[in-house]
Amino acid sequence: MEDRKQAILTVERARLVEIALHLREEEKFDMLADLTAVDWPKREKRFDVVLNLYSFSKNERLRLKVWAADAENVPSVVSVWPTANWQE
Repeated sequence: MEDRKQAILTVERARLVEIALHLREEEKFDMLADLTAVDWPKREKRFDVVLNLYSFSKNERLRLKVWAADAENVPSVVSVWPTANWQE
């Protein structure tokens, strides 16, 4: 999906770290620019965890999204982008 010329990739919680590693190593998204969340209270998987990534070498942005229900944890990406430590 694309929104305002920014690609958006929605992934399963269980595959977040695996896909994040691929995006960093193979696709060169070397910077986690922002990490935030959106609460949709009427939706079953009410939370969108949103990671905004940037590739310096390609000058491209990618929005990575993970959906989670109220009691579901989203895996940490600190092992992929250490700056996530402050944002998580």
